[in-house]
Amino acid sequence: MGVLYCATCAARPEVNYLEVFRQERWGQRDANAWTVGSVSLLLVGLAGLAVYLEAWRLVPLLLGAAGVGAAFFLGEWWARPGLVLTPVVGGLWATSLYGPGALVVAFLMFISSLQIFLDTRTRLFFCVDVSEKDLRRLWNLQVNNPLARHALSAGVASVAFPLMVPLALVLGFLGLRAVDANARPPIGRKGQALAGIALGLGAIALWGLVLWRPVVQAVFDRLFSDWP
Repeated sequence: MGVLYCATCAARPEVNYLEVFRQERWGQRDANAWTVGSVSLLLVGLAGLAVYLEAWRLVPLLLGAAGVGAAFFLGEWWARPGLVLTPVVGGLWATSLYGPGALVVAFLMFISSLQIFLDTRTRLFFCVDVSEKDLRRLWNLQVNNPLARHALSAGVASVAFPLMVPLALVLGFLGLRAVDANARPPIGRKGQALAGIALGLGAIALWGLVLWRPVVQAVFDRLFSDWP
């Protein structure tokens, strides 16, 4: 992956970690495949409903899309570009049946299909080579200090839901402790861990003002109400 190692070093997963990461996911079904497979089952059910309602012109469209989705789930190479073409063909077909409004739905489905087509993890499932840059980005997302990433998510959530504050703080401190730029592979996301902690502390201050200020004000009014 852009760096040459001796045979002994290359065999060590902590050295050639990107290659190990790639091999572990090569040809392995990902979340997108499961999502497409689930939608395909739903389309089969909708096709059955269309038969029951005698909407015969809709049945081939639904079954055709379900077939492409099933092939995608099974990892057939042609189903990956087929997933992008399906909303285009289906949109044109649906437009002839129901008018221009169907194009809006088809466009949204096309955008989703295109994102799946370009997704690095999905390309690994279909055994398509990816660049080191894309592989490193995926590694950072899935493997590199997930505690810090979850701390940031919990910190953002704690602003609206104060019960998330302890989780943000705990994950933030654990993620911060795990940071080691000199490790192999390097463990980063220090900024996200600090942001999770800062958001958690900020949420404490915010909700303290919102919830406790009226209580403290009421206590002080009660204590000093009898003063001359």
